Amino acid sequence: MSGDLWAKSLAEVSELIRSKAVSPVDVLDGYLARIAALDGRIHSTNALRADAARAEAKQAETDISQGNWCGPLHGIPIGIKDLIDVAGLPTTAQAAHRRDAIASADAGVVRALRRAGAVIIGKHATAEYAVGMNEDGAFPAVRNPWNLDLDPAGSSSGSSAAVAAGFCAGAVGSDTAGSIRDPAAWCGVVGLKPTDGLVSRAGLLPLSRTMDCLGPIARTAQDCALMLAGMISDDPVDLLLPGFAAPDLRQLQAGIKGLRIGIPRHCFENDPNVDAEVLAATAQAIQVLASLGAQISTVSLDDFATYGRVARQITWPEEYAEHGAELRDHPDRFTPVARSRLQDGKAVTAPDYINAMRQRTAMIAALDQVMQTVDVLFLPSMKTPAQPLGYEHGPMGEIELSLSRPFNLTGSPALTICTGFTAQGLPIGGQFVGRWFEDGTVLQAGHALEKEVGQRTRHPPLTG
Repeated sequence: MSGDLWAKSLAEVSELIRSKAVSPVDVLDGYLARIAALDGRIHSTNALRADAARAEAKQAETDISQGNWCGPLHGIPIGIKDLIDVAGLPTTAQAAHRRDAIASADAGVVRALRRAGAVIIGKHATAEYAVGMNEDGAFPAVRNPWNLDLDPAGSSSGSSAAVAAGFCAGAVGSDTAGSIRDPAAWCGVVGLKPTDGLVSRAGLLPLSRTMDCLGPIARTAQDCALMLAGMISDDPVDLLLPGFAAPDLRQLQAGIKGLRIGIPRHCFENDPNVDAEVLAATAQAIQVLASLGAQISTVSLDDFATYGRVARQITWPEEYAEHGAELRDHPDRFTPVARSRLQDGKAVTAPDYINAMRQRTAMIAALDQVMQTVDVLFLPSMKTPAQPLGYEHGPMGEIELSLSRPFNLTGSPALTICTGFTAQGLPIGGQFVGRWFEDGTVLQAGHALEKEVGQRTRHPPLTG
């Protein structure tokens, strides 16, 4: 792989492969070499399937040379979060006792990616069971590629760090309470939580069955669109809710003139925990969106603390339902943080859960009313830039830093892109939120803003 090919977008690498300017084998070997040189400091990767991936890349090279190019993901190395099954590899969930939990079959999303021609490079680190902390233990803590003393956020920490560091062209994460968008924001990449049900969850180790969602992490909004098109399965065994189509990639190029963008200013401008540089980057992004012809208005949503409370009353008991029996019988298998978090669900009563589900329905309806007046929302993804590793043990860990969770509760498509950098060179994320099944519109808005703010060409200062 030529010297800077790792820094190119998935779309750019795909075009080079399609035109036979580079070989899928050379692309894969370049990523593997970069992982070998740098991941010992970042710890983004739990398992590599180098030999199997090389065989897949070789087959892709043969197929393409014979004129059988099957689409933009053909020959592209993609990583998978270690909560999602890849046949022959353990699904560890970052838990020591699951090192031998070898998956017998691919998850639905992995099957879909393979049908699209993707090369599965390996498994990426996560927070333990997607609820624990990012800390040294059975597995080393994942480091933020922009500053190795900082946290990448979670729980799709390894997936976001790997994309940012140039270890793969894209990755699949899961998002139950911001777990794709939060680390994408702190790692300076793009993460999409699709509309609920758009991507199969078969083969995902569940956390909260009503809010778990799988989505792409990549360098650009265009890359996420290409990945999403490959992740939406046409196999009825894979698809949760049949009948959805992949986003129209032509929509990305349509621009945003006339697009109605609502800004829920009350959710972040009056919050003392929102960093001044995050506010400045958000304000600048809004100005850029207006300059592109978008119609900007202020909208009002439910209080974000209420969204969080209702979401926790649903996810916590569902998490306990998934892992409570193992927690009771083998408490030593869990770290103290994961154990405590899962036990929180035991205290949620059936009336609490039922009332939260009813309130969720009302909050979805309320957001639907707002979304009749605008096409997308725009707001920050995280209240601060990346925090020091272990921040969750300190005062900042007591503050809800994410502005992503509400849109897990509502099931809306939501996209995080990099909107700027702090004076210390740390990424800042902005978030677009759309109507159900209008994932293409949030990708369109993200693509338009990316082209103007110019953050896609900046990379972490890593050297081998």
